[in-house]
Amino acid sequence: MNLDLERAWRQTLAIVIAVTALRVLILNLTDLNLGPDEAQYWFWSTELAAGYYSKPPMIAWIIAGSTAICGDGEACVRTASPLLYGLAALFVFGAARLLYGVRAAFWSALFFILLPGISLSAALITTDVPLLCFWAMATYGLAYMLQKAPAEARLAAALTGVARRRAQRSKDAGAELLLGRRGASVFDRRVRAHVLGLNGLILIVAALVVFSPNIVWNLHHGFATVSHTAYNAGLGGKMFNFDRLAEFFGAQFIVFHPILMGVILAGLIVGLRRARWPQAKNDDIVLLAISLPVIAIGLTIGFLSKANANWAAPAYVGLSIVAAVWLLRVEAKRWMIATIAVSVVVAAGLYTAAVSPRFIDMIGQSNAFKLLRGWNTQGPAIVRAAREGGFEALLAEDREDMASMLYYTRASGLPILMWTPDKAHPTDHFQMSKSYAGAPDRVLFLTRRDDSGDVTAHFATAQEIEINSIRIGRKKGEDVFRTFHLIDASGFRTR
Repeated sequence: MNLDLERAWRQTLAIVIAVTALRVLILNLTDLNLGPDEAQYWFWSTELAAGYYSKPPMIAWIIAGSTAICGDGEACVRTASPLLYGLAALFVFGAARLLYGVRAAFWSALFFILLPGISLSAALITTDVPLLCFWAMATYGLAYMLQKAPAEARLAAALTGVARRRAQRSKDAGAELLLGRRGASVFDRRVRAHVLGLNGLILIVAALVVFSPNIVWNLHHGFATVSHTAYNAGLGGKMFNFDRLAEFFGAQFIVFHPILMGVILAGLIVGLRRARWPQAKNDDIVLLAISLPVIAIGLTIGFLSKANANWAAPAYVGLSIVAAVWLLRVEAKRWMIATIAVSVVVAAGLYTAAVSPRFIDMIGQSNAFKLLRGWNTQGPAIVRAAREGGFEALLAEDREDMASMLYYTRASGLPILMWTPDKAHPTDHFQMSKSYAGAPDRVLFLTRRDDSGDVTAHFATAQEIEINSIRIGRKKGEDVFRTFHLIDASGFRTR
């Protein structure tokens, strides 16, 4: 390791460790509850499997690992998030060093670890976290392969294939890496030499070996994950949504970075022309071929239905490197410093909000945190009502409510079951795995609806005994409440 590389590595490692440590500290200081999806992933971690209804299993395994070490508290459930993003930043450093050198490696890793979307995601535990970590690992593997002849990169091909499938075991979007790699092979003969030769077969075999348990699980569960992914895309509704297309595109300037997104756009407009800034080179095109299809897919889905901004997140790995390289080529030091400054300001705002409810209310964003508030109070209160009423179980009708209740009543031992209107066609994991079938006979039914006659009609008796309500935010000058109607239901009957 030469002196420049050693110094850059030490600086990068120090920054990544410092940022990661700060994020872990924030997790231990915040009072924000787990969100419904986080709570669902925690529940999955208590029942480990090769697959789940809506997502591949990686997130559950990761949470199971962290909670086995430090317990089931919110901070521990989320702890893997900043750690994996720190690891991802180091893979970004490695990939950029192999392709562009030490300076690009340092700035690429720095840009990535401080991206606004990463700062936000590092405070939560979501499927994007392992997805981006393994995506960065696979990008590093590909960068290594590009420096070698195919015969010298057999092991790297196998490990890259494993990383790619680990990405897909984290989130179905990991499959887009295969599309990007195939696209890169069209533009770059080095990629073609690997992908179309023996290494390509090694990539596929290694990936299939890793992913085969999830394939088997889906075979035994009617391809539930695949069906959910198709449903999530929402392609059956209104099409040609120019407003949603613009919304998804505009969100990338916030979630990725306003300056870095501008750099990428400028490069695509003028940089792909010979002798124009910043002239695109072979390695740039490989990274763009891997990254841009992710955004293109998001734009397409957004245009045809609706796409969430984070669906473009895997692209941020390669685009962070490309943006850093293009800024370095034109010595745009002020823009690079401004990029870091914007990222730091955004992170400071996010983490201040995480530890200060008053700050959230002061900036008028309390409604944005409503899913992360009140469950630690409301869950135990509902359990007390159930205990006092002598109920043997709770009955939920909403996936998010059930997930949060499962986590925040975990110490009670009170069973929670899910109302399933059509048992032959479940629409979430709980309808598939914890469906109510009439036992126990008497349950405390939780509903947010004023009229739940479609459910209570299935019981011989159903009487509301309490309304449980808690303030969770403020919107347009008025308090926002989460309100449950607690209904004593018994004598289940089919119709």
